[in-house]
This record gives sequence, structure tokens and C-alpha cells, in this order.
Amino acid sequence: MVVSTIYIARHGYRSNWLPEGPYPDPLTGIDSDVPLAEHGVNQAKELAHYLLSLDNQPEAVFTSPFYRCLQTTQPIAKLLEIPTYLERGIGEWYRPDRKPVIPVPAGYETLSKFFPGIINPEWESTVIPNEKGETEEEMYKRCKRFWPLFIQHVEKEYPNVECIILVTHAASKIALGMSLLGYDHPRMSLNENGDKIRSGSCSLDKYQVLRKSYGTMEESDNQDQTALTYIPFNDRKWVLTMNGNTEFLSGGEEMNWSFDCVAEAGSDADIKKRQEAKKTSSPVPKMGEEPELETVYISVDIPSGSYKEKTEIVKSAILQYSGLETDAPLFRIGDKLYEGSWERLVGTELAFPNAAHIHKKTASLLPSTEGSETTNDEQNIESSANDESDVQKQENNAEIPDTTNEDDHRSAGKDEIQPERVYRIKDRIVLNNVRPM
Repeated sequence: MVVSTIYIARHGYRSNWLPEGPYPDPLTGIDSDVPLAEHGVNQAKELAHYLLSLDNQPEAVFTSPFYRCLQTTQPIAKLLEIPTYLERGIGEWYRPDRKPVIPVPAGYETLSKFFPGIINPEWESTVIPNEKGETEEEMYKRCKRFWPLFIQHVEKEYPNVECIILVTHAASKIALGMSLLGYDHPRMSLNENGDKIRSGSCSLDKYQVLRKSYGTMEESDNQDQTALTYIPFNDRKWVLTMNGNTEFLSGGEEMNWSFDCVAEAGSDADIKKRQEAKKTSSPVPKMGEEPELETVYISVDIPSGSYKEKTEIVKSAILQYSGLETDAPLFRIGDKLYEGSWERLVGTELAFPNAAHIHKKTASLLPSTEGSETTNDEQNIESSANDESDVQKQENNAEIPDTTNEDDHRSAGKDEIQPERVYRIKDRIVLNNVRPM
């Protein structure tokens, strides 16, 4: 077996990012080795529950030795019951001119006292960052040098492991991803649209090996399972299928950082720059500017006259709705009018790749949203396309992907892994009281 899926996560929200102090001192006594804020600890728990809901779960976690990364790793290790290893090769990036010192993370003996039973000592770091600091180019070379050595190490020590997760920092997360994809430097765009790897707090990336990059493949009787012949790491083709995902976080994306920022990620200078930008920014669009629009997703159940039959909706039908903030919103689908009622869903996840399918694993273990307010039409109402419905949005006339034929989706993506986007379904509308127009 080979490592064919890699998740890379950034640590959660740091305590020194809070708008007001006092801020706690580093428990390790190391400069800038700050702990997470309570908000960041909650983000780490949300990330862990999200990973638990996936079909393709990590089998081991490798973490930067800085305290905030161990705090982010801890709920993942506990909830998924997987081993945790310290890896300095994915540690923070510090420039040579950083003042007053360049932090060197604590070792196993110190960190194991703060995280008892979490860290497995049977691992030696693959690469050690220069303790005198690194230029951007040197840091990127470190990440490029890291990958083949690290993967070879993992596959030698743990030959049955196919899926892993790395918990690291903003700059390292981006540089690791860009080098894994084969780019020359971390500032390059991923596509002609100028998209780049996003790196909010506790954001998650996912990289997968493109199956056609393997020289030979033996198809088993089950077409969903493919026996992959071993190929050296440098010959594998990786694709990014999840970019900076934060949609499992209750607060969404926060503290996104990129190499276009002048200040060190999360530093006092970075915080000050963000605060100044926030003061000078205006939420009101200027004359001639288009306001940013929000995509609304709704999960709806449409009644059928017979339990043996499902309700069919013409794909060209227009959906209209009103009163989403009320207890009984109205829906018009095609030429029929429905009255809806809200039902609360907790922890259900939906993935939208090129053709979507629903991950149904251990949804009951996700954080409860009981007691939250009813979602209205100004919020992000996330949805699925249920077996009973195939609804089209009025705003953009775009069909919500059908989720009923998972086998076709899998076979269609056999040679090319499609990007996926994951939504949490918070509420569902059940339609009733059908009345003629």
C-alpha cells in the first residue's frame, strides 16, 4: 500500500488573536509558543468531529511541535483513536531577521507532560528547519525536500497506512501543498482564475493521488476498489480536492493568511495590519459596485401520494420561496404551491464534488446545534438534494447535484479525482398542504 490521501490542517484560533487581553504566557516558556484561545479549542473539536464523519479518515496524525498545533491535534487523536507523532519538518516559518529570537519548539519530554498519552515517541523528525531562520525560498526548499523523505519514512514504518493528516501553520500549510502539487514557488496561482491555497484558522486541505498516475492497475471484482502498484513518490501525481475548507466550523473562515501578507502569520504586526484594514474597509458597496451575493442551499422534503413512488420534479422547474424566517414558509416549485415546516437536523454533512454523494458516517457524534435560532433567508441555509427532490434555484438556474446514484459517481471519477465542497445541513424543510395555483 502507499500513502494516497493527505489532509493538511492549520492550527486553531490563537489566544493572542483575541481583541483584548490579558494574554496567557507560553506554557512551554518558549517565545511565541502561545496556546489556543477557547474559540480555537472549540474549532479543533469541530475539525475532529468533521474528520470522524468522513469515509476516508486519517490513520495517523503528524503535528508541528508547537503548543497550538498539539492542542489542535489532541481532539483528533482522541476521537479518531489514531497515533500522534511530532514532526519538526512541518514546523513554523521564521525569517532570519525575526526579533527578538527565533523560537525552537519543545521536545517530546516537555510536550508529553502537557499532552499525556497523546504523543507517540517512536518517530524522528524527517527534516529540521534552520534554527537561525529561513528565507521564503529556503522555507519552500525545506518543504520540497521534506515530502519524499517523509513519505518514504511513513511507508517503511507503517506499510498499511494510506491516509494521514498533518497539523501545521499557515505558511507551512501553503508551502507544503504547493510543493506537493509540483509548483515552483508558494506564491503561484492554482489556476487561471488566480485561486490560491486558503489558510484560515483550523482550515483543512485534502490531497489525493490521481489514480492514472500509476503505471499499472489491477481492477478487482469490486470496481470501487483498485489495487495500485507501488510507484516512487516523485512519480505520483497529486491533486487538491479540498482547499482551505472551514465550512464545518461554526464561525466559518477566520484569520486567513497568504504569502502576499508582509507580516509574519499571526504576529502582532499581522494583527495590527488586520485591525487597520478592518477600520478602513466599508461594508457598503460603492456606486457602480456589485454587492457580494450569498448562495442559499435548502434541503426540502416533498410529499408523495404513494409510498411506492417518489415525487419527480422537472429539472427546468423554477423554485420560488418566501418567509424563510417564519415557521411556515411558502414554496412554489413549478406549478405547485407548498407550505413548509422546519425540522432541525444535527450533524448531517453533504459533499458536493463533480457529482455529489452524502457521507452518512457517525453523524450523531457531531456537535449539537440544539437551541440555535431558526435559519432565515439572509443566512447560509445549506442543503442536500434528497431522494425525493431535484430542485433548481431561481437565483442562478443551476441544478443542485443529484445524490441518488453514488456508484455512477464513483466509476465516473475513476481516472480523475474531482474537487469537493462540504456543507453542513442545519435545517430541513418538509413541504405539505399542497394547493393548486
